[in-house]
Amino acid sequence: MTNPTVPPEYTNVTVAPVTVGRHAIIGSGTVVLPGLTIGEGVAIGAQALVTSDCEPFGIYVGAPARKVKERKRNLLLLEKAFVDATANELRTR
Repeated sequence: MTNPTVPPEYTNVTVAPVTVGRHAIIGSGTVVLPGLTIGEGVAIGAQALVTSDCEPFGIYVGAPARKVKERKRNLLLLEKAFVDATANELRTR
């Protein structure tokens, strides 16, 4: 029973936080089950069903979501360059 008028002790609803790492991309309409971890740099395709933790920099698709390949990590170099440039700009003000 999941009707909102049914008291919680009679429902079978699981509530737990989901952890999403930096630079993760989660496609539109994706369902992530409670208590899972989406690692840093993960990309999940639209309308996926994530039923288990996702390894960092993996690309996941489908229902249930499965890892299809690795994502490039060069965005970490771009992030560092951006942070360094921003810090230099703030120091010169």
